[in-house]
Amino acid sequence: MHKKDGYNFDMFTDYINKIYSSLASVKLDTLMWIIFGSFAALFLITLVLCFVSLKIKQASKRPFLCLANAYSAVVLAAFLTADELPQSVLAAAIFWVAGYLAYGVLCFFSAPTAAKSAATVTLSTMPVQPPAISARPDMPAAKSSVRLEHAISVTDKLLLKNLGKGDRQELEKLKGTLSVLQTKGTLSPLESDILNDNFNALLKLMAKYNI
Repeated sequence: MHKKDGYNFDMFTDYINKIYSSLASVKLDTLMWIIFGSFAALFLITLVLCFVSLKIKQASKRPFLCLANAYSAVVLAAFLTADELPQSVLAAAIFWVAGYLAYGVLCFFSAPTAAKSAATVTLSTMPVQPPAISARPDMPAAKSSVRLEHAISVTDKLLLKNLGKGDRQELEKLKGTLSVLQTKGTLSPLESDILNDNFNALLKLMAKYNI
């Protein structure tokens, strides 16, 4: 049993030695160009995607930070194939700082969207002034029921989409209002105005998300 374990350990050691020999046979400058070049390419791709894709811009940049940490370990290993430990640690530390700066740049360009979303949430949570009561007669129960049923089905479709946080909160509040109105029979003039306002808000969301 011990021989078998020793054999497996020797195989593992052989693999590590082969990998080390392969890395050591490549010039350090070449390794650094490969490592730095691939990291810079990933950073630029992520940065460009932040400008062209709202979903990428709003997404967490923590995975890039983890990538920077992993690359720092790779830099340390690459330098150890040619330099002493102090120089290798210094090189890895410099790269680690550069990686964190790149992470900060990505977070900076993502911040405006976060602020915009926060403003949207703030606006959506502000109390809505009740509309003025109109002089028109009550809306027939049959007509209001059909409109409400259609509107609620549209809100359900919208809620299945990838909505912004502010839009989702507004839509959930809108659906709650429509559900309350649906339980009523004939709508009063005030309730009819509220229904129309909610329909207008729903139409804007439908246009925004192509429903």
